[in-house]
Amino acid sequence: MISVIPAKVKVLVIAPHPDDETLCCGGILARHVERGDDVRVLIVTDGRYGAPTPELYGTDQLVRTRIEESRKATSKLGIPWENLVFMNFEDSRIKVLKAEVEVKIKEVLNRLKPDLIYSPLPYDNHGDHSELGRIMVKLAPHSRFYLIWIPNSVNKRIELMKLKTWQKIEILIEKYRKNKIDALMEYRSQLGGFNEEFLRRFTRKSETFYVRST
Repeated sequence: MISVIPAKVKVLVIAPHPDDETLCCGGILARHVERGDDVRVLIVTDGRYGAPTPELYGTDQLVRTRIEESRKATSKLGIPWENLVFMNFEDSRIKVLKAEVEVKIKEVLNRLKPDLIYSPLPYDNHGDHSELGRIMVKLAPHSRFYLIWIPNSVNKRIELMKLKTWQKIEILIEKYRKNKIDALMEYRSQLGGFNEEFLRRFTRKSETFYVRST
């Protein structure tokens, strides 16, 4: 189990939707903050279709709610709101908007020049996650990649087997587990969509990342 992090670094988390940054990396982000690292969060879509009720589905009200939740959640991890970047691409349309998204992310990378990046895997079951993963494999192949939604189709599970050639990293976060849970609880609009098994996977004593083999 690997828990070593290099000397102080500029950290960037690529989050497809508000809440992904906390699910995947809440513990390690709190640890980065404690170390004095410069932590930034890039939230790519507006999350408008992650609705707890039909009435809120696709609404600007839900977009505003999720922005506010993300600010409160990341503050629990020690990240100031000004370190959040909201791209506001429409939820679930990364594949359609891929060229534009790639250009915008490249601009952010050139501006921030992060030393360490956390990105969704290209093998995630959610389309926004997998498309962003493919973009980041191209733009920043040495990122640490995370998996949120486990593939449920045969073809996608076969694709996931490619991870056997990647290095798996488990980072201990037990000291920061409460910070992460407190942050997750700020996503009140999303809690109804997190079943017990899902939450258990993301509130363990460690967080899992994958690094591409060179």
